[in-house]
Amino acid sequence: MTLNWLNERVLDEMAGWQDEPVMAATSADEVLSLEPEVLTRADDEGIESALNWLQAQPGYTTSRNRWLMRLLMARVSEQYGKNEMALHLLAELDSRAREMTLEQWKPELIFEVKARRLRLLRGKAGRSEAEKNRLLPEMESLLAGLIALDPARAAVLCA
Repeated sequence: MTLNWLNERVLDEMAGWQDEPVMAATSADEVLSLEPEVLTRADDEGIESALNWLQAQPGYTTSRNRWLMRLLMARVSEQYGKNEMALHLLAELDSRAREMTLEQWKPELIFEVKARRLRLLRGKAGRSEAEKNRLLPEMESLLAGLIALDPARAAVLCA
């Protein structure tokens, strides 16, 4: 594939791809600074449109940036009641964090992922006894991970 082929076949078929302003990503935290814009778009155009806009932002190509983008998607999904989507995103983030040594990179972010996921699973477990029994091992594992990361902060999450 050549650049010309990509321009002709792929980019020309994506209507409006040139309409959005180009933003260069200079730091990973810039991904998280997009949250107000994503929330505004979700209010105005719907969550699907907002997540598509976020995913289409140029310059966020590193594993770290993609991880942060998924975290932002999970936050927004949760805020807009898309709890199942948020759970899936958080599960992906939790598993990918182990590969990226996120505990060393930014332990407060992995703590956030695990705590949010635990809260959502507890809500889901409250629906029925069968659901609670099914989710209990996963919730215990998350709580153990939270305690390992920051025992003081995790203390409030212990039942």
